[in-house]
Amino acid sequence: MESKNIHFRHILLFYFHKGKKAAEAHKEICEVYGVDCLTERTCQNWFKKFRSGDFSLNDDQRSGRPSEVDDDKMKAIIESNRHTQYVGKVTELFKFKENYYRHLLKQYRI
Repeated sequence: MESKNIHFRHILLFYFHKGKKAAEAHKEICEVYGVDCLTERTCQNWFKKFRSGDFSLNDDQRSGRPSEVDDDKMKAIIESNRHTQYVGKVTELFKFKENYYRHLLKQYRI
């Protein structure tokens, strides 16, 4: 997902340097990649960032509550207990919902 986002950001930067407007870039990108590939608002936000002189294509740091889960510890537990019967134990141990556990399984390709 992240590499797809970076790809679209490169395209947006290209259109920005060509002097296109965000709406024009959005229309042309959607013609190639499909209607749901990104929103016009996302294009506008990136063009605003480029106009301010920031040409970094990476996401900015977000504020908010930091993760209380140690990813390395979580990965070790998941790898040692690959069977779904352990879902309850892991979710109880780390105090998060089963959906998040399943997301981590997918993220770590387990």
